[in-house]
Formats: sequence, C-alpha cells, structure tokens
Amino acid sequence: MCGTRINRMGRRIVGVALSILLACFVLTPTAFAQSSETDELKAQLQKMREQMQAQQQVMDKMQQRLDELETKQRTQPQPQPTSQAAATASLATPASAPHPSTPPPYRPPSAPAGVAEPLPEGYIRLGDTGNLLKVDLVAQLDTMFDTTYMGAKDLFVPSSIPASGQPFYGTGWRSNLSAKQSIFRMDFQRDTDYGTLKVVYKNNFFGSGSGDMPYNLQTFYGKLENAAFTLLAGYNISAFTDIDVFPNTLDYEGPNSFTFKYTPQILFSPVLFTSGESKLTLPMSLEKPNADITVGNTGFNTYSRRPDITLGLRWEAPDWHVQWANLLRDLRVEAPNGQSRGSTGWATQLTATTKLFEHDSIQGWGSYGRGYANFLQDISGLGLDAAFDTDGNLHGIKARGFGAGYTHAWLENLTSSAAFGYLRISPGSNLLIADTQPKSTKFASVNLAWQFSERAMFGVEYLWGQNILLTDARGQGQRIQTTLRYDLNP
Repeated sequence: MCGTRINRMGRRIVGVALSILLACFVLTPTAFAQSSETDELKAQLQKMREQMQAQQQVMDKMQQRLDELETKQRTQPQPQPTSQAAATASLATPASAPHPSTPPPYRPPSAPAGVAEPLPEGYIRLGDTGNLLKVDLVAQLDTMFDTTYMGAKDLFVPSSIPASGQPFYGTGWRSNLSAKQSIFRMDFQRDTDYGTLKVVYKNNFFGSGSGDMPYNLQTFYGKLENAAFTLLAGYNISAFTDIDVFPNTLDYEGPNSFTFKYTPQILFSPVLFTSGESKLTLPMSLEKPNADITVGNTGFNTYSRRPDITLGLRWEAPDWHVQWANLLRDLRVEAPNGQSRGSTGWATQLTATTKLFEHDSIQGWGSYGRGYANFLQDISGLGLDAAFDTDGNLHGIKARGFGAGYTHAWLENLTSSAAFGYLRISPGSNLLIADTQPKSTKFASVNLAWQFSERAMFGVEYLWGQNILLTDARGQGQRIQTTLRYDLNP
C-alpha cells in the first residue's frame, strides 16, 4: 500500500512541474517584450513569481512527506508467513525440489499400464491391447557352384559327398540357386506381473515338400522372462544346443559337428547367481525324444518311454560365456507282438565364445556321448542313434565332435569368418550297420561378407568337406557360394 501511494504522489508532482514549465515558456517571451511600456506587465510578472514560490513550497513539503514514507517503509518489520505457508514455499523452492536425472518415459494417454515408451527397437504397438509386435522379412538368394555331386544340393553336408566306389563319385562341376534361407518371423511381446512375455514365430523354406520353396517351421514358442528365471514352452532349438557359438557361415547347415535340433520342449532356466552384468543359470528341459534308429525290415518301430532330458550350467558375461550341457535319452524299439529292445543314450557338451580385441570373436564346441547322433548336424536322420548287435540287442552308438569358428572385422561393414569341424562315430564291431555309413567327416569354410547397407548384405564363401566311410573309402567336395540378403527389420 505504501508503495502504491508513493507512486501516485510522484505522478502528481511531475504533472504540476510540467504545467509550471509550460506556462513559463508560453508567457515569458510576451512579458519581456512589453516590460518597458507598462507597469501592469511588471505586476503580472511579480504575481507569477509569487505563485511559483508558493508552488515550490508545496513541492518541498511533498518531497519531505515522500522521504518520511520511504524511511518508514524501510524500517517497518515484514509479517512472517505461517508455518503452512512456509512449508508450501519451501516445497516450491527450486533448491529443495527434486531434480530427476532423466525425464520420465513418455506415455501417451491411451498407453496400457505396464508398457513404457520408447518401445523396443523395431516393435510397434497393437492398439490398446498392451501387445507389441515386431515383424521381420528376410529375402535371400544363394548361388552355389560344386565340384562334385552333393546329396543335399541346397546345403553343404559332407556326409552326402560320394566316396570312392559310390554312384556319382567325381562327376564334376554343377550349379544351383536357392532362396530357401528366406525367413518370415513375428515376435510378440508384452509386460505382465511376472515379467516379459514373448511369443516367437519363425519359418524358412527347407521343408520336405515338393517345389523350390517347401514350408518349414523353425520356431513357435512362448517365453516368460524376469530377473529370477526363464520359462519357455513350444517348438524351438534344443536346450542341448548352444546357438550362440554357431559360427557366421553363409551356408545354412554350418559345421558338421555342431549339435543342432529343433524340437517341442518345455525349458526352465533359473538364475542361480548374479555379479554385475554377469549371471549363472541352470537351464533344464524336457524334449520330444525322436529316437533315430535304423530298423530296416525287422518290423520294429522306434519309441521312448520318457522325454529327452537336458541339464546344463551356463555362465554368461557381457563379452563371453561358457556352457556345459548334458543330455539323457531313452532309445527303444518294439515289434507288433509287444517284443521290445532298449538302450540308454547320453551326451555331454562344452561350448564357449569370447570377444577378441575390439571387433573379433572366437567360438568353440566339443561333445561326446552315446546315442545322440540325431543331434549332430552331419549325421542327423541317418539312423545312427543306436543299432542291433548280432545277438539282437540294441546299443547306442558312440560319437564325438568338435569344432571352432573365428570372426574378424576388416572394416565396420566388412567381415570374414572361418570355421572347422570334425565328427566321428565309433560303433562296436558286432553292430549291424551298413558299411556305406560315414565313419568320420570333416568341414572347413571361410567367407567375406560386405554389409553394404543397414539392411542388405552380399557375401562369398568357400567350403570344403570330406566323407570317410566305415570301409575307409573317402570322397571330398568343394563349393563356392554367393549370398545376397535383404533384412527388413533386423
């Protein structure tokens, strides 16, 4: 209130002063021009001087009053706020207000609870359902030039190379084009009270049907993930397989000794221990058995009394991991009259990969066991899980395999990968196995891949393989493969 009154009085004083100055400038020239002619003008001037003196006195008094008011305002104590007002002011003070290190994630008004922004890379929101979707399409064309006949012409399988004395041995060069590595994939994801739920679907075209592109389902499973465990159910790669050590080959089949199998399963992997970004897990699964036994014309059918059981231990760090996996199988055959034979299959495998230097990496694997041939790339489907002996008993066939891969980055978008694999089976001398079956195979590859755009790659690969039969007859083949791949949403 005092400040408002002072401002009003100041404006009034300025107005009076301007009026006096205007009167002086208007009247003064006329009065001085006629001062020598009449005494009346002198009287008027004298009267004006008296008025100006009176106005000056008024101004002096007003200035004095203004000074008194300003002094009183400076010395008067200010009222203190109440405790509630002080608390409110304290909360509103920038110094005491919380300052988050990062802004809260953006959430549109329609966002369902539990789904935060921004979305994971490549995902879109399916309306207000809470579900996220990522769709990926990979179009790939492989061109192959082989030095000899290959039993699996779209894949490089050393066990299919004809050995000396077999049909098509040394038949010479041939070529092939294949688009079977093309992929359609859908990843669904949502947040739940128990963790992140994912449903993954994927197919390529390596099916057994007719035509150039027979449909082949690769994965269709649901997975629940949280900080304590992972629970997976559906059709996926076996838990005995460590897909993270698969080398970067352009050929779809890859090294002969790699354990690789798709199967229906339920997998539970609890987290036993964590240290920073590293963790120790215990993956275990029950899987469809698929006993692979050659029964010929004996009238027996294959079956298993229990699922395949896997149990592993995996230590995973940001730049490396190591996994120890174990497999237990029940391999059996039965005749229509109820007669049955059985054997136990088992295997153990150690796999590891690590980053080298800044951009390179190395992968390695080794496995050994009895009755697990159906898991080994090169001899899967050949009926080598088990065989009858001369007494009619069923025995699992021993096998072992190992291999390694290395990836080197020449440039940010130019890489090379090399891989080697060795596989061998050791059947007993009294087992009834055809001598045309492979005793051992070898595999080697080296490639150069150019990622010429974010979603396109061109590569060339050289592959070599050798097949040695149980009779020690051998054959070898070579392939040059080029690959052009477009990946819509990697």
